[in-house]
Amino acid sequence: MACNKPACAIVEGVRKNGHNQPIIGFPKGIGEGLIRYAAESGVDAIGLDHGVDPVWAGQNLPAKMPVQGNLDPLSLLNAGTEMFRDIDHILDAFHDRPHIFNLGHGITPPTPVENVQKMIDHIRNR
Repeated sequence: MACNKPACAIVEGVRKNGHNQPIIGFPKGIGEGLIRYAAESGVDAIGLDHGVDPVWAGQNLPAKMPVQGNLDPLSLLNAGTEMFRDIDHILDAFHDRPHIFNLGHGITPPTPVENVQKMIDHIRNR
């Protein structure tokens, strides 16, 4: 297997120092390059940015590879029915693989804390 040089160098360096914890790679904006990244980088899981279609990722990434993500952070700004629909879409897409629910990138500064709680409650009560 070929190696994604920057990612492999990081993973190999961490492993050479005796760290065996799972490594999550976050190749933001790589699109369909995720397939090759998953195969070549040496990471244990992949963080998905909010531009990645979760259905596509679920169908194209290795079946047992955990994924993290990928709600659009702007979805939290109004925390309405669209956010709940987006959450359900992500959870449905990854129902059959290890999945860490998260945003596709960081929370934006104007996001109300109450909206984050609504997101968490929706996930927990689903």
